[in-house]
Amino acid sequence: MENTQTNKSPMGNTDQKWKGLYTISGIFVIISAVLSLLVAYNARILYSTGYPADPAAYLQLVAQHQRLANVTWSLWIVIDFLGVAPAIAVYLILRRYNHALALLGSLLALFYAVYDFGTELNSLTLVSLGSQYAAATNSAVKASLLGAAAYGYYALPLETVLSFAIGPIGYLLWCVPMAKSFFGRWMAIIGVIVNIIGILGAAAPVAPSSFFLGLCQFLCVRLIAIWSLILGVQLLVHVYRAPKGQDSHAI
Repeated sequence: MENTQTNKSPMGNTDQKWKGLYTISGIFVIISAVLSLLVAYNARILYSTGYPADPAAYLQLVAQHQRLANVTWSLWIVIDFLGVAPAIAVYLILRRYNHALALLGSLLALFYAVYDFGTELNSLTLVSLGSQYAAATNSAVKASLLGAAAYGYYALPLETVLSFAIGPIGYLLWCVPMAKSFFGRWMAIIGVIVNIIGILGAAAPVAPSSFFLGLCQFLCVRLIAIWSLILGVQLLVHVYRAPKGQDSHAI
């Protein structure tokens, strides 16, 4: 007899071999969500006086808060690495509901991890240059450091736009098949809302005068982190509630 409640039923035999990946992914998602909230808090402190208006001001800022800046951007790199396994796991889970959207969403999530890694390396390079700039006593050396920092500084707004947008677009694609999965319709609906806020917030660096986009940027990391935290918990609960060896597609 065929089971008509397959969408939210326990994990089937075909998924049992991925149980370890799902478990690790759930843990990684939870850790990433907590770290994202910490990074958002750190960034808020770092830019409490506003975003620096030119490369010299940026170097001075990060030189004054070198440890905070290093920790903040390094944690983003950790989050990027932690996102690889969950991107694969979510594809394996959602592919039965909509293969194309599950695959495209995971590819964008993986691309985001790689792209954002490069963005954070740029930020860390600027922190290093800021330290050298603060220590330099020779005007020629300072001018040279400013020249080296100029490209990275002016690239940051565009890098931030793409970095903030790529991930939420991928997660938004996941929400369609997610509604049919054990994650549930409400988590999918909430996911649509928070990731649209993320996409809107991505535009804030190129429209700094927009209060609405700035608010979206402030909210998006925090809202997506909370949403992800719940998803990670759901994934772990799903894995450990699944009876061993039971095929959920036939009874």
